Amino acid sequence: MRSPNINEDILKEYILDDFNTNDNNIIASELEKRLFGYDKIDLEIGSGNGKFIVELAINNKDKYFLGIEYSYKAAKKTVFKAFKRNIKNLTIIFGEANSIMEKYLTNKYKFDNVYLNFPDPWPKKKHSHRRIFNKEFLNKIYLILKDNGIFYSATDDDNYALEIMNPIYKESEIFKNILEKEYMEKIENYGITLYEEKMRAAGHNIYFFAHKKNDIL
Repeated sequence: MRSPNINEDILKEYILDDFNTNDNNIIASELEKRLFGYDKIDLEIGSGNGKFIVELAINNKDKYFLGIEYSYKAAKKTVFKAFKRNIKNLTIIFGEANSIMEKYLTNKYKFDNVYLNFPDPWPKKKHSHRRIFNKEFLNKIYLILKDNGIFYSATDDDNYALEIMNPIYKESEIFKNILEKEYMEKIENYGITLYEEKMRAAGHNIYFFAHKKNDIL
């Protein structure tokens, strides 16, 4: 697909720019307007080029979908897909996920589902501090999930799945696994990202996790 050519008005219709907004109240107020009237809301952290979240929005008109994306180029591709399909139940926040959750979501919204699809594993030890997935991150997810909400996560990196994500989940007292096994290679009717399509074609293993809250906090 060629690079989308979208004017600024359309971009503003779909994207809230946290990186370049000095007043948090502007985004907080706009989020409140957009989510008003929706009982069901889902969040994708790292929405990439939008294939996954746009398909969810198309097939679930009764829900509102919020995406967080660090790359403006990727966010624009999501807007292109959403605008082309006249999707109204979708917003992308351009910003850093941990900061977005703390500033705009915690103690304000509770999500039915939160998705973390194929985060950067940062395999080198010197870059390990950049990994989004850790115990502190799980605590933040816990606070924004509904009591019966589900946190889905996926990776194609063997080490990330087996040495980092799965051990953290197994040690967690605030989440419980809802799958038949600790992880699955596929979840029925989950949807698919463009990245997953490419990695499956390349022969990579895919690891899916799904967890609900333990009511202890």
